[in-house]
Amino acid sequence: MRLLLDELLSPVIAEQLRDHGHDVAAIKGSEHEQLSDREVMDLARAEHRAVVTNHLVYFRPLHHEAITPGGPGHWGMVFMPGDYRRTKADAGGIVEALEAKLAEFPADDSLVDGETWL
Repeated sequence: MRLLLDELLSPVIAEQLRDHGHDVAAIKGSEHEQLSDREVMDLARAEHRAVVTNHLVYFRPLHHEAITPGGPGHWGMVFMPGDYRRTKADAGGIVEALEAKLAEFPADDSLVDGETWL
């Protein structure tokens, strides 16, 4: 599975995952930083990436819209509970949790139109 971290997650997490051989991109710090959540979903779909987010109030409806009959679908959603700690000190724990998800869903299409939670 390939990942796209939304703007609420540090690009350091993506860097550490890439250092471990995973294909991970981050919105924060990239040319895509000003995209709306819908545009982030579109980008992830175009790049065949699952979105990682704890911005549930916006991404849960986009997830459901994408998977309804006639919807565009998506390559997966990795949701983090809203109270999941995202400080710099927590980056290592997030990396470990995401590596576990990457091991659980190894193929690019493992989570197509589905969701999982950290």
